[in-house]
Amino acid sequence: MKEKHFDPNRNMESLETTWVARANALQRKGRAGRVMPGVCFHLYTGHRFKYHFLGQPVPEIHRVPLEKLILNIKLLQVFEDKDVKQVLGSFIEPPVSDSIDSAISRLQSVGALDKDIELTALGQHLATLPVDVRIGKLILYGAIFSCLDAALTMAACLSFQSIFFTPFDKKDLANAKKMEFATAFSDQMAVLNAYKKWLKAHKTSPIAGRNYANENYLSLKTLISIADVKYQFLELLVDIGFVSVNLKYSKRIMGRDEIVNITGNEFNKYGENYRLLSSVLCAALYPNVVKILTPPKSFMMSAAGAVPKEIEAKDLRFTTVKEKVFMHPSSVNYKVSNFPSPYLVYQEKVRTSKIFIRDCSMVPVISLVLFTGYDLDIKVHNGSSFISLENGWIMLQVEEHKVAEMIKMIKLELLELLEEKIRDPLLNLQNNDKSYRIITTILRLISS
Repeated sequence: MKEKHFDPNRNMESLETTWVARANALQRKGRAGRVMPGVCFHLYTGHRFKYHFLGQPVPEIHRVPLEKLILNIKLLQVFEDKDVKQVLGSFIEPPVSDSIDSAISRLQSVGALDKDIELTALGQHLATLPVDVRIGKLILYGAIFSCLDAALTMAACLSFQSIFFTPFDKKDLANAKKMEFATAFSDQMAVLNAYKKWLKAHKTSPIAGRNYANENYLSLKTLISIADVKYQFLELLVDIGFVSVNLKYSKRIMGRDEIVNITGNEFNKYGENYRLLSSVLCAALYPNVVKILTPPKSFMMSAAGAVPKEIEAKDLRFTTVKEKVFMHPSSVNYKVSNFPSPYLVYQEKVRTSKIFIRDCSMVPVISLVLFTGYDLDIKVHNGSSFISLENGWIMLQVEEHKVAEMIKMIKLELLELLEEKIRDPLLNLQNNDKSYRIITTILRLISS
């Protein structure tokens, strides 16, 4: 059987082929003859069944990430005086210590837990939202930075399999159609682009929407589901006070997406700014970051002499902090040979024949500096100033030391602003002079 496993040391999920447990085998055997005469065939030996199979399947708590569970534990008053590890250790089949440590580290990276493993203001909201931590942070930041509709779309897409489908006999044509939606070196932006174009056709008529989906190899069922999930996410934001709109009189129709009309320009004025969207996505997916390594320049001889050899996509190498990874062939970035930024963020890392990253987006280095991490250092080397994250793994070079100090100050002001907004969801950032100045400064920085 296929079973999903999670490696806490690599922060990686994998779909692995494993033998069924004896309990699974007996349960499946019981299906034959339940409603009509039948026979059950098991393709393994009696010796293997008796001596090598586990009695019971591996508990799910040993196979999945623990972030959401830890947030829920921290939120419950009954556990407020207890250590998280102590609570998890009291379970009937407690998770291993490495899994707990890895989950705590990731929650600290996204800003949900502080250094004392206590909930931050952001963590309070993420624990309240019944969604994955990354999805929760994405929709919160979408509301804060006035790109709500786009953030809701990307968040909904993270909850489903890809909207693109590839018929076996039309693989090249389907891939060509997918590449028509590619923009900003981003799988998420390609999906966003495709969804918006389908929605435009769908609003003309359901038949036009169906035809557009069929012509462009898009899953109509998934597109309609995304429209519904976006509304559910909006309801969550309204419930916690992050979005001040009245949904009471908003008629909800299955498959109809009226989020932009419901929320208005105040929450969507920057929805077309792909650099901001990449930055918000970066904040949500961090620490899932990959560095792009380009090979040294090589030359080839021609009639005019030695000329630089062009770098091809297959020459690039991708690495996380811990290991080498590969771009998944389904990515719109798979054949890209020249990225304007040396960093990507990705949705998931999976192991099949190799370790692949799926659903990735290029992000400007300035976005990583401003929107991720908390331990920011400024270093001077050979007269140049560098802003450093992750012990130097992420580096931004600036012309002058005072520019580096200014960027650090802006980051600190942004963190204070986000903390203030998260503590007081009703705070209107657009009507506040200080917050408006900070946000517009950041927009200029990431757009330059």
